[in-house]
Amino acid sequence: MKYISYFFIAIASAFMVILLSLSSCSPNPKTTISQPIVMKEQPQTSAQAADATVKIRNFKFEPANLAITVGKTVQFINVDEEPHTATATDGTFNSKALDTNQTWNYTATKPGTYPYICSVHPFMKGTLTVTNKKN
Repeated sequence: MKYISYFFIAIASAFMVILLSLSSCSPNPKTTISQPIVMKEQPQTSAQAADATVKIRNFKFEPANLAITVGKTVQFINVDEEPHTATATDGTFNSKALDTNQTWNYTATKPGTYPYICSVHPFMKGTLTVTNKKN
């Protein structure tokens, strides 16, 4: 009696394996249509000319302190292997994540001192000082 139950379990298991194999070989496989993912505010490689450049290298902003005038553009370039951001601590600007060799430009619109960090690696710090235009 004991062996008969093993026999029926083996038959049921074989039937399940065959059934699952056949279901995966369907002539009309279900196709899933995925919608394209829309990314907002993605940093891009910019062809816009920059007045100053900050390189992100070895988990540092170079230069760490930069001064520009209102209306000037600073370009952040990530040359590190890790993604980084340039994020003002007061929320004035945020580059989002920059991959290797990706750039992001920020054009200063008002004077002030803007400390910024990498939001991925908050120990990375820099300061952007924006002054009024010189006449």
